[in-house]
Amino acid sequence: MCNGDIDMMYTKEIVKDKFWILENAGIKIGTIRFCSTDEFELNVRQSDLSDAILNEHMSLSELTSHFGEKILESKESSVDVEENKVGPRGGWNTSMTEIDGYASKHIVFNAETIELKGKQIPTYTKTETSKVRYVAGYYGVRFPSDWRWFYGGKLDTLNTCEFIGPYKTKSEMQSETLLANKRDGL
Repeated sequence: MCNGDIDMMYTKEIVKDKFWILENAGIKIGTIRFCSTDEFELNVRQSDLSDAILNEHMSLSELTSHFGEKILESKESSVDVEENKVGPRGGWNTSMTEIDGYASKHIVFNAETIELKGKQIPTYTKTETSKVRYVAGYYGVRFPSDWRWFYGGKLDTLNTCEFIGPYKTKSEMQSETLLANKRDGL
């Protein structure tokens, strides 16, 4: 199932006792998600460069017999988050936490709501020391050709572009962005 040296594999705990990133010598190769009392979901990228994902449910004993007894002992400390909606694919379906009910794409540090163009925008940084701010929630952003969906992006983008939002759901963002394109004849 997994190629490479098992001794080089370790996890990074993302949500305490619920979600781990599986790495092999520093390269992300998959995820492990706790499902129930003795069941875990393992999603591992295949090594044949086909971008295929192996999805398998296994017990704790199967998991530890394959990867070793300490596989769920995280190499890095965990972060408690308010809500975890992490899907196996990431991207638009990923929410690490929420700020005032708005989903964020990353683990949140230094959360702060700021006013921008007359709207209250929930923002955060990806690390405690970072100065780069990201926005929580879903947005429609006006680019030269049309309105586009925007999620988990930098605050600077909203500073420089016209935008609609924030929205609490992906579907609300999609419908409002579609209406904006129709309204503007795009």
